[in-house]
Amino acid sequence: MENSQGALDNNSVRESVDGAANWENIQMQDKELATKQLQDANGVKSSESLLTVNGKVYDVAPFLDLHPGGPDLIAEHLNGKDVGRLMKGLDEPGAHAHSKAAMKMLEQFLLKDLTLSEKRVEEPQKSEKKFQVDLTKPLVPQVGYLGKDYDEWVHTPIISKESPRFFESDFLESFTRSEWWTIPLVWGPLVLWLEIRALQLGVPLEKLLPAMLLGYGMWSILEYFLHRFLFHMKADTYWTATAHYFLHGFHHKHPMDSRRIVFPPAFATPIAYLTWLFVKAIFPDGFSHSVFGGVLLGYIVYDLTHYFLHFGNGFTHQLRHMKRYHLNHHFKVQTEGFGVSSEVWDWVFGTLPANYRSELSRKDK
Repeated sequence: MENSQGALDNNSVRESVDGAANWENIQMQDKELATKQLQDANGVKSSESLLTVNGKVYDVAPFLDLHPGGPDLIAEHLNGKDVGRLMKGLDEPGAHAHSKAAMKMLEQFLLKDLTLSEKRVEEPQKSEKKFQVDLTKPLVPQVGYLGKDYDEWVHTPIISKESPRFFESDFLESFTRSEWWTIPLVWGPLVLWLEIRALQLGVPLEKLLPAMLLGYGMWSILEYFLHRFLFHMKADTYWTATAHYFLHGFHHKHPMDSRRIVFPPAFATPIAYLTWLFVKAIFPDGFSHSVFGGVLLGYIVYDLTHYFLHFGNGFTHQLRHMKRYHLNHHFKVQTEGFGVSSEVWDWVFGTLPANYRSELSRKDK
């Protein structure tokens, strides 16, 4: 009797286990079928780039090569379990908590359920109608009309390799884009000429390097103050928003626009000239040339570093740290982390991001 009862119990257990497995298989098949229907409805040809976040499916194929942390960080989670909690910084130690802007940016890649969207009727807006920027038209004349909504708009990035148009005029437009290699090509020979000229004007060879390093340090602090106070100035009127967008806002709106990462020489020249006049006023001839050469060398390093942090893969621990640090400024907290080529002045002036401060305090303990 005991044996027969035991056999029955074992059979019951086996049936319950088999039933649970079958139920899991059914759920998995339903999920795969639903995903396949979403793919078909959205014209997605491959299922190799689908990411599930909080129950929604996203086709992140266009974003893989543009992901600030590199494609590998996304690739390991494709077509797997829901990563909603992971993206909030939960479940895994040291996981990066994605900002609201990052989550909103993800919506660009959502696979929309057409059956649901057909049922969804647009409700009339009860609030005051806001100005909508038309991304198919020149942006600089438009952004000022956003007024107080400008800050939120400009800090909600659009991840795309496309380069938006600034002006209607082809002539003006041609000055707003530059390839990264134009920076060393244009400014490198000038740095060399300035140092040669310094020697010709009597600067001893042994004092040339210290003068250049002084200029390099001057650029470092200039980089910080320009980024913090000019490039991130308060913009809530037509003209301040327009000026901010033209100077730096476009880079936060379209951070992967590769032809607008570095500053076009045409617009950098006036700033360089004003800096030269300042250096010339406080240093004698010869030394002023060498110091200014160091300033320009610092600028070259800054712009090339900035380009790398957006499009390069860090092959050393320090470069990976710099990339995370800069992208933290872009996608998480835009009011901190202003240093690009160096974070020294963020330390000095108290704008080191809070998450980096807490990380350092943990290490100290």
